Amino acid sequence: MKNTDKSVDVYERLADALDALPAGFTRTPSKLEIKLIKLVFTPEEALVASTLSRKLETAAEIAERVGLPEDKVTALLEGMIPRRMVRADTLALETGVKGLGKVEAKPGQKPKAESVKRYRLSPFLVGWYESYLQESKPTNNEFARIYEQYVIEGGGEKIFAPRPGPQGVIPYRGSLKPEWLEREPHNDIDAHFQRHDRFLVLDCVCKKEKAALHGHSCYMPNKRCGFVGMPPVVPLSENVLSREEAIRLWNELDAMGTMIVEGFYGFTMGADAPQFVGGCHCCGCCCTILQGGRMGHVTETVERSNYRVVKDRDKCTNCGECVRRCQFFAHTSKAPDEKPVYHREKCVGCGACVMGCKFDALHLEPVSEEEWFHVPSSFTEWEEMRLEYLAAQK
Repeated sequence: MKNTDKSVDVYERLADALDALPAGFTRTPSKLEIKLIKLVFTPEEALVASTLSRKLETAAEIAERVGLPEDKVTALLEGMIPRRMVRADTLALETGVKGLGKVEAKPGQKPKAESVKRYRLSPFLVGWYESYLQESKPTNNEFARIYEQYVIEGGGEKIFAPRPGPQGVIPYRGSLKPEWLEREPHNDIDAHFQRHDRFLVLDCVCKKEKAALHGHSCYMPNKRCGFVGMPPVVPLSENVLSREEAIRLWNELDAMGTMIVEGFYGFTMGADAPQFVGGCHCCGCCCTILQGGRMGHVTETVERSNYRVVKDRDKCTNCGECVRRCQFFAHTSKAPDEKPVYHREKCVGCGACVMGCKFDALHLEPVSEEEWFHVPSSFTEWEEMRLEYLAAQK
């Protein structure tokens, strides 16, 4: 991002920079996106962030472009990382690379390696949206109000609708056969629980947003997001649970039924090898993505799994549990005495209805090879896939 024209407002430049990312940050007629940015970025942070893009750059390169001392730019960048406004990557390089200095090696020794930290702009969602709402601030109510209007005015379409979506469905624990989990290990929730002794579980940011905006939300519990594995040395606390506590809470959330398990691609991409590393139990009452689809503000919501429900109508007892559980209206009932109708085109393959059916009338099956979605193995691959999709739509 080379535009450093001082006559252009830094927040306008930052909005353009965010919108240029594959994740998108739609500009609206009311400029609601500018109001959101101003609640999160200070003018100095916006000045630096507005010159960033997907490209990884050193603090020295960024400082030269914005005309500020390198140490000041570094401090600003580092301060934005925990709030997920900026992403960083540390690259090990051999000494002697231009601009990094050189340390002479003794005869017979290999040159030492230096590491250089490089920075890039982080997307709005999944990114600093969640980070901002996780913290309790006096401005949360204002942020929630502006964001809801932002989605209504069309801001969510460019963020949520392009494929692959910013979030993807992870089928319910126990709904997939072992051989299917071997093909897609990022769906293996049981393996995740066995890999760790501690799990970080956080409050649902969408529920917090709705509560801040309307003073209330649905009856679902607050604590239902993350389940990210932590080192065993991390002390147990209100948000760091033991394996037994985490599994118990996960099962309780599954049993509530009107939820769908979503895995952030940011989570599934965080491991060295494809594996499940965390997810959220979301409901259509609170989740902005699901709600946007239900209210018609976005054409696509979460990225579907590679499975769809198959229904055996002969086993259906018309109990209505599938209708109650489905967040996407894939099961509908016209009359109390009629069996629910299953609409495959609306199914996202979460398995919520499957796990709730006590009569084995529903089960998941893999989609055809033509429908099969290749889950990206890295954030970079996710961005490249989305760029290809956006280019094909032009």
